[in-house]
Amino acid sequence: MATTTRLARQIRTPEPSWTRHTGVVIVGAGAAGLSVAARLLGSQLPAVLVSRQTLAASATSWSLSQGTRWRTAEDIDAWVAQTGGLADRAAAQALLSRAPEVFAQLDSWADSFDTRHADPRQPAGTQLQRTLSAVVRTGAAAPASNLRIDTDRRAVDVLTDGGGHVAGLRVLGRDGLIGDYLAPVVVLASGGAGQLWSATTAPRSATGDGLAMALRAGAALRDLEFTHFAPTALAASARVHLPGEPLVELGAALRRAGARIVDDQGRPVLDELGPLDSVAEPVLAMAIHDARSARGGSGLFLDARGIGAQSWGLYPYLATARACREQGVDPVSAPLPIRPAAQSLVGGIAADADGETEVPGLFAAGEVSCTGALGAGGAADAQIAWALVSGISVGSKLSGAPLPSCGAPVARESEGCSPASTLPGIRTASEGALGLSREHERLRKASDFLARLPGDDDFGELGLTATNLRAVGAAMAAAAIARPETRGWHRRIDHPQSSPKWERTIRVACDASGTLHVTSSPVAS
Repeated sequence: MATTTRLARQIRTPEPSWTRHTGVVIVGAGAAGLSVAARLLGSQLPAVLVSRQTLAASATSWSLSQGTRWRTAEDIDAWVAQTGGLADRAAAQALLSRAPEVFAQLDSWADSFDTRHADPRQPAGTQLQRTLSAVVRTGAAAPASNLRIDTDRRAVDVLTDGGGHVAGLRVLGRDGLIGDYLAPVVVLASGGAGQLWSATTAPRSATGDGLAMALRAGAALRDLEFTHFAPTALAASARVHLPGEPLVELGAALRRAGARIVDDQGRPVLDELGPLDSVAEPVLAMAIHDARSARGGSGLFLDARGIGAQSWGLYPYLATARACREQGVDPVSAPLPIRPAAQSLVGGIAADADGETEVPGLFAAGEVSCTGALGAGGAADAQIAWALVSGISVGSKLSGAPLPSCGAPVARESEGCSPASTLPGIRTASEGALGLSREHERLRKASDFLARLPGDDDFGELGLTATNLRAVGAAMAAAAIARPETRGWHRRIDHPQSSPKWERTIRVACDASGTLHVTSSPVAS
């Protein structure tokens, strides 16, 4: 029998050293959080943007997507087909219809702040981050601005009042002090949980904080079993790759430019799939996973030497070339060892098209959120579009309505942190059970391992990371166990086919005692 998983409803911390009152707290300064903040500028709502690092450091900054396809409306039927038939049509239509307008606004901002000029030394997402940061910084610096920016603060928990309504946010500063923002609205835009896996292209800050906080506050997580993997990431040598350090993504642009997959003798591999630029990413990632497994976990390479030395020195390839050379491989002269790597979440905090969750006053935007628009997968570059559209949608919703009322924060049942020493075990369990290839017994063992981890350590930064990743891993394992089929980015080797009866959405939530529960319901058509 599987072990019951029980999570803390709140993290036990030292007493707050300071308290500040505001109207809206936005957590995260990537594309989603900055979009919320940009939309709130000039409104009557007092707001604080809380960033774990500086405004220049986010997963958005490393995105290779230029968002070209999103400047015109996508066909809804074609979109649903890409999402494993699991997309909520209304949510998907909202994404597709709003995207062109949002990207037009982004282009206008880029022109206004002169951030359009591409820097060939940086990924495409850097321009996007620079543009949004310029908008928000300028607005926050204006006289009598309604927006404040607080960097170097990590969110710890969403605070709630006696009725379960949002009452604020608890944070940890770089100085080690705990503080509370008291506010009736919190927007979680804190990104994903890529650090669950040892092989990931996600930044070190992708520790699942928003997902875990939402669970503890009473919100549900939706479709968390679906995780997007980069099919071709640089399989860096252990000599140069540190634990938790993101792998270099060798993106779709290289495959479109004619890069080939070869073995260690330079012989073509996986030619039966056809041209790489036309292969769906889940299919390609799983084929590479299986081929590497058959070779003992290595032996596959992306040969992009045909692009030519001159092209490797130009945008958009230069940033990738620089990153590869830092890892000890020169793409101009040698094939690049590859492996799939966890990249971003498809599921997230259950929310409606305007970002509202089941917890009054709690909103979610970007990768941390899920409306069902992406179904079981969606387009490879959907995360940037989703971050922008959902962020603008949340900001628009909040700016057009009065602030709700809330009471004083009331402590929920609290526990300490999982020991920092459990982090390697959490990653090992996730890598083995929650990767591209999943099977019931491995999932059950990982779930039991995560359920039994202690949670009685004193509060600390690494302990908070371990606690949050444990919570997200447990919820993801529960969702994966509950879906006995293969669909989109979820492949069960013990259930290799899709089943019409599982055209359903799966939700994981905590009850009042912190016990995880799983439910499912038909996808809205």
